[in-house]
Amino acid sequence: MSGLLDVDRLARWLDAQGLEARLPVSAAPLAGGRSNAMFTVDRGNQRWVLRRPAAVAMPNADAGMVREFRILAALAGTGVPHPAVVALCEDPAVLGRTFYLMERVDGVALTPPPQPLATGPGRVEISRSMAESLARLHAVDWRGRGLADLGRPEGFHERQTERWTRQLRSYEGRELPGVDGVTAWLRGHLPESFTPTLIHGDYHMLNVLIAPEPPGRVVAILDWETATIGDPLLDLAGFCEIWSTSLGDGWGTPDQLIEWYSAAGGAASGPGAVGGLGLADLTYYQVLYNFRLTVLLEGIYQRSLRDPTRPAMEDVGARARWNLDRARQLVHLHE
Repeated sequence: MSGLLDVDRLARWLDAQGLEARLPVSAAPLAGGRSNAMFTVDRGNQRWVLRRPAAVAMPNADAGMVREFRILAALAGTGVPHPAVVALCEDPAVLGRTFYLMERVDGVALTPPPQPLATGPGRVEISRSMAESLARLHAVDWRGRGLADLGRPEGFHERQTERWTRQLRSYEGRELPGVDGVTAWLRGHLPESFTPTLIHGDYHMLNVLIAPEPPGRVVAILDWETATIGDPLLDLAGFCEIWSTSLGDGWGTPDQLIEWYSAAGGAASGPGAVGGLGLADLTYYQVLYNFRLTVLLEGIYQRSLRDPTRPAMEDVGARARWNLDRARQLVHLHE
């Protein structure tokens, strides 16, 4: 199966975990993963999703699997919609890389909007649920959940531009004109303070599953590879940014998303509170989000050029350029 999943080895590992032991196992690739690969796994009455690094993986991809598993485990009982984790394997003798199993959630992708969720009332329900789910995530007691060492809030913004600039240079790929102007602007507009929370890092409609039947609600937040302890306004601005540039009318405006988020208690107290804010107040975060997304997507694109298990992701490469142009546009509008 593209060299990424050996069903016989997986079956023996499942036996050792006591997971429907000695029953037949079936597995199939699951669309959606870019920097990681996912497979559906069925055995007996159980239905799981297996997540592992792609053939050409990000640096420290195995540690990233452990990190994702740890975050998802810590979210149990918090009210944050997420897939429950089942088991983690750090033995490369099984599938060659670290991987984990999680429950397969019964839900549908938001884009393109499936019927009947695309109706007017359904769009409002989904929009509100996404805003409220993000608020619940930011309200998690990350210290009490054992995630205090997940990130370093001190100097978070000072490190962001430098980190993503270094990562972009490490690809040694094509030139992306305009990067220097964006990074210089970011360094000159750092926020003065913020209240640190657990943040997702890439929260948008493609990284959630929606209940298959009305009312529209988020049943699982997916793809936790960029989660850390940081500034919740970066999540909020990124969510609004992708929302406003990807969906049409009837899905709630960014200012409505911010209002719903704030009403649900998202980052509602202390420095960085969002009460009374609108999208125009989040320009720095919009620029940073687009720059980070440029780097992440460019990395996926560059790795796809060397990955024999999948075609070159030209659409991802084009999107990386689009996000950089968007960051430049926002900088220009702010000046």
